[in-house]
Amino acid sequence: MHLNKRNNLYLAGGIIIFAVFVCAFTVGFAQESQAEKPGGNSKCYVCHAAMKTEELTTSHLDMDVTCDECHGLSTEHMHDEMLMTQPDLLFGRSEVNKMCSNPSCHKPGGERSVYGLADHDSEAVEAFFKKWRGRIRPNGRAATHDSVCTDCHGTHNITKATEQQTGNEQAVEWAAVFNGSDLTGWRPSGDASWTVKRGRIVVKPGAKGKGGVLWTKDEYEDYLLAVTFQAAWPIHAGIWLRGTGQEQDVERGTRIEIFDSKKSMAFTGSVTVQGKGLVLANLRDDLVDKESWNTLSARVQGDRIQVWLNGAEIGVVRAAGPAKGKIGLYIQGQTASRSTELQVREVQIQKLRKTE
Repeated sequence: MHLNKRNNLYLAGGIIIFAVFVCAFTVGFAQESQAEKPGGNSKCYVCHAAMKTEELTTSHLDMDVTCDECHGLSTEHMHDEMLMTQPDLLFGRSEVNKMCSNPSCHKPGGERSVYGLADHDSEAVEAFFKKWRGRIRPNGRAATHDSVCTDCHGTHNITKATEQQTGNEQAVEWAAVFNGSDLTGWRPSGDASWTVKRGRIVVKPGAKGKGGVLWTKDEYEDYLLAVTFQAAWPIHAGIWLRGTGQEQDVERGTRIEIFDSKKSMAFTGSVTVQGKGLVLANLRDDLVDKESWNTLSARVQGDRIQVWLNGAEIGVVRAAGPAKGKIGLYIQGQTASRSTELQVREVQIQKLRKTE
């Protein structure tokens, strides 16, 4: 009788100890699963899954450099399910090299203040350029001797990930619309002067300061577009989307602006719909680098147009219009000064699958 009671007590005690152990393990596991592990990017991968295997992300993570080292903790961005809040820190194209040149990361050699080609292995650089010269990198950019870090390293471009794909689909490649040599595939309209110099499209207002458009001969439906340009200011230029290529029909088009408009307080990256006026205004004048190269990117899908300038999102608008059309490089001549000039180094396009 006493033995049975003792055994029952042992059994009850064992059950209680086991239950306590299970509860402690469960609580600890739950806390660990909900907490961000030190040195990881798991909180970023929830939305940016492609970054798990992206070159810049993985190579930096191997050295314990996480996303928030460059982009800040970005707590509000992380908890914004509507995807309207940007990370704490974003870097325009003209800021990339300076950001990477932090002495704790990529310290420039000699008296240089910016890390660059001189700090690379020359043989490796030449081998890289030999491989990619005349071709477009997977991130949609061309590799040149004045490229920024992210032109050559990785595909660190969130806009690329906006094209949703299933496991059975193959990624659509970026294609160069400008071949870097001549205006094959393009047709000028208007009186502006279009030439190709040193691998760049160069345009100036024509006689008596008249403007014009350089249209693609091909038409495009839904696409991602990236145009890398440099301008001599003041200037009023832009990029037509889905145009007809006919001068008399220009007023029906949609254009991404390259300008400083004091009248409407809008800057490069704003969107104009002819007949309606400015439908999307970029209010930040610090996104464009007036001394160097800039990249305007757009996602054109259905009647939805999304615009970025140097990696920073300007916004999204809906503009009714034709389902397909030509892309046009534009320069306005009426208010341009004699020094006005637009140079375009890259025009790349990635076709999107048609919206259901």
